[in-house]
This record gives sequence, C-alpha cells and structure tokens, in this order.
Amino acid sequence: MGREVAPGAPPEPPVPAAPSCPSVPVLLAQAARIAVDGVVAYAELDLATRGDRVLCMGDTGPLLGALCGTSRVAPGRGDGPPGGLARVVAGSLRLLGRDVRRGEHYAASGLAPLDPPLPARWPVVDYLGWAARLAGASARASRALAHATLDRLGLADLGRRRLGVLGTPERRAAVIAQALVATPPLIVVEDPLCGLEGHAALWIQTVLGRAVAGRAALVSAGRVVLEGAAGELLRSATDLCVLRGGRLVAQAAPAELLPAAAMYELTVRRGAEALRQELAEAGMALTGGPLHFCLRLPEHASVTDALAAAARVRAVVISCSPLLG
Repeated sequence: MGREVAPGAPPEPPVPAAPSCPSVPVLLAQAARIAVDGVVAYAELDLATRGDRVLCMGDTGPLLGALCGTSRVAPGRGDGPPGGLARVVAGSLRLLGRDVRRGEHYAASGLAPLDPPLPARWPVVDYLGWAARLAGASARASRALAHATLDRLGLADLGRRRLGVLGTPERRAAVIAQALVATPPLIVVEDPLCGLEGHAALWIQTVLGRAVAGRAALVSAGRVVLEGAAGELLRSATDLCVLRGGRLVAQAAPAELLPAAAMYELTVRRGAEALRQELAEAGMALTGGPLHFCLRLPEHASVTDALAAAARVRAVVISCSPLLG
C-alpha cells in the first residue's frame, strides 16, 4: 500500500517513459586513461556501449570509481583500504554524452557506488531527502521525492529505519534509492550482487529492476553466471562489456552468449599475434589484448582445438576460462 499524501503536498514525480535506444552511447571512452593516487589503472580504454542497459564486468573498479567519484585502491597495492580518488587524467570519458573528467555527468545521473559509508543514525527517508536537496529540490519537495522513491521501489517499510541497523541488502537498496530520488535519466549501480546469494540477491535484483525502469542504466559486476539473480542481470542487459587489464576484451549482446557460453577469456603471455592468425584460419576469433583476450568459438570448435593451435605456434597461454561462470 502506498503512503498517504497530505493535502496540498507536491504530487509524486512521474515515472519517466521507457527510453528508446539513447541517441548517444551510455558510456563512451576514447583513449581514456584512469589513474588512482597517480598510478595508472587504465592506460587507454576505448569503448562505445550499445543500447540503454549496459552491464560491465571484470576489472571495473577504476571505471566505477571515476564515474561515482569514490576512492579506489591504487594498482599494485593489493586489496587494502581505498586510497585516493579514481580520476580520468587523459583522453575522453563520457556518460550519456556528459564529460566525466569535468564532472558534467553528475547533473544527469544517479550514482550508487558499492557499500559507501553512510550516516548510521539517519533514517533512510532523511538520507534520501538530503540527496534530493543536494540535487536542487526544496525541503518540502525533497521529502515527497524521498517517500515517492521508496514507494516506487517497494521499500516503504525501510523509510523510518536507521541506516546503521540495516543489513547489507537493505543498505544497498537505500543507496540505489538515493541514486534514483532526483529521477535522473541514467542510473549507475556498482556490483549490486557482490557477496549476495539466494533470496538476498533476488531481492536486490528486484529492487534494481524497479529502479532502472524507464531510464538508461549502467551496472557493474565482478562476475556473472547464467543462473539466479546474476543470470537475470545478464538477460536484462542490451550490452555486455568485459574489461581486463584496463582494456575492453569482449563486447556482446547477451543473446550471443545464451544459452551456451562459447566465449572464453585467455591470458596470452607470448605469441598472441601468431595465435590470432592461426585461430582465424580455423574459424576462431581472438580479440582484445595485449595480454587479456576473448576467444570466440564456432559450433564445430572446442577449447582443446584452441589450445592445440597455441601449441603449434608456441604461444604461451597462461589461463583459459569461460567468459561467464
């Protein structure tokens, strides 16, 4: 049941109409260099996404850090606490046509980084209200926007609960809600299913599905499988982009991957060009590089065939794993 609105209160904001394919890519990177604490994480990223539901998987931390303005661990410093901000230091990175380097994208996107610090004593509705005020809403309108957003996402029961007592799924739902509260045309959500399984993952996927309805979305994931909530995340995307080593190694519509995953990630230490040519003669495609690659297999070929080709040209393949799984 929805919240009762007091007489004279501002009307709830309308749900935006479902978007058609954006006239500009959701994400456009042209020789984008991203650094964390002055250490280069992405040397030269080139990417133009397709459609209005983009799923980025793999080494996405520096990219999402640059988009969300959040701290990241600098390359080579392990998995310790976050360091400095991830920044675009060269090239171009645009989110729905807005320049990320200049911060222009903040005015047109709702950002939901993974597990940011939250004011523990604030009720969820106050957190959303202040997010709306920071986006330019008046005090009165911001409260209406906060309640309307919670209703829209099916989170009305969280409104009066304090952020500090929420579990991980509810905290992530609150962060997604604050990204949505100003009704932006685009929402960016970082790895919402990270560490979640079963009912918790399915619940967050439901919240996310409501949040992206009627707007463009860019969602990241460290790993995507074909089952459960993660599988639904994949099936709802219009474009899947896989990043490794700061470069795009694979880009495909999910329909190209389902139901079978005939795409593999290869790490080739030496002889990649010779291997690329050898595979092409057998109808197999090797894309990406210079270290991390995507291998696409036709129906008649197997991974064994690809590794045999590597042995023939003495290419050094140090890892091979399914793209999904």
